[in-house]
Amino acid sequence: MDPRLHKVLVPPPSFPSEDPNPLPGSILLEPHGYISDRTNSTTADGFTRDGKPIRVTFWVSDPPRASFFTVYIHEAGRSAIGNLPTILNTEEDIVLLRIPIRPPGGNLHAVDSDYFVYLAGTKHKRPSLQRIPTPPVLFLSEKNVGLLRCRTRYLIALLCRSFHDDEKFDLHLYNSKSKSWSSRSMLLGSPEAKKYDYASKVITIGGKRGSVGWVDLWQGILICDLLTDSNSLSYIPLPSLVHRLPGGPPLLVRDIIVFRKECIKFFDMCLYVGSDFVTTGWEAATWRREVSSTEWKKGHGIKVSNDQAFPNLQEDGRRGLALKGAYLGFPALSLHDDHVVYIMDKRDLLDKEASVIAVDMNNKTLKGVADFVSGRPLGYTLAYFQSAISMYLGLWASTR
Repeated sequence: MDPRLHKVLVPPPSFPSEDPNPLPGSILLEPHGYISDRTNSTTADGFTRDGKPIRVTFWVSDPPRASFFTVYIHEAGRSAIGNLPTILNTEEDIVLLRIPIRPPGGNLHAVDSDYFVYLAGTKHKRPSLQRIPTPPVLFLSEKNVGLLRCRTRYLIALLCRSFHDDEKFDLHLYNSKSKSWSSRSMLLGSPEAKKYDYASKVITIGGKRGSVGWVDLWQGILICDLLTDSNSLSYIPLPSLVHRLPGGPPLLVRDIIVFRKECIKFFDMCLYVGSDFVTTGWEAATWRREVSSTEWKKGHGIKVSNDQAFPNLQEDGRRGLALKGAYLGFPALSLHDDHVVYIMDKRDLLDKEASVIAVDMNNKTLKGVADFVSGRPLGYTLAYFQSAISMYLGLWASTR
């Protein structure tokens, strides 16, 4: 069997018996979906490019337990999806998905992916699933696509470095009102911006200029104003840190979000690993920068040790859980709980099971622990990300 199909056919985790009430302000959402025909009030229906009915459903849990989504193509069943369905980004009530469709009797290639926008329901309108035209670039990645909500329309933005000049970028913009793509060239706005290498994730800053940031988590943020005619990319360097890994996946130790459209929050952690490759402790700190400011301000710091002689995270007056192994990381800053960060802890790189802990950076306490179970090896790939889509998923259900 094609190894890609093996990953696709992994059954979903246990379905929640019922949705949390009330729904959380944000969730930890698995980026890769599962195949299932089960439905709930979040289910939205649409059509593939070949006219086959397709549906997408979200299954919400309170963090630190992860939420997930399922996909099903009617008339074709499980064999129709040839690779992992992937969420590329979410913003407010919008989810952008890439779903690789296997042609009947054919091989799967990136060009066969359909792209869909899931729109959460309102009190008067059920959720919808809209297929968008194939973008001008062959393959959209979760690391280079931004979303901007503009009242009755939305924009999808893709920023790519030019093939002919490393200091130039091509901005590809999809407008839901015109249902078409447009492109324009963008230039770096300062010499400092040359430090930018590649995007680890994309954040939506918003405001009157419709700013979206492509974040190199080792260096800084390229800012593009989507609602202006400017062709200049501004640059925000990340805070200068004492501890820094020489390379590797930045999402393993860092995260960045826009919190309530008020400030940019940045998180960095450093692991201490003993000679037996077991984590002996870790420390972390947060920084924040108001959207209207030009300076980063250091927030809270924390230091945790596995040594019983040193203080550790506390929960309800009891000693917090010791760390399991060397693979602690994948921090995710909460989008609704100001001082909370979620961190994954696992024994081995290829583990399919792990724990997710919720750490209160302000009080230096353990707010919660949940199992994370996946039939897919976790490796260094992103296992979850923060999304505020949960704020909108219950609107349609509340009217039924």
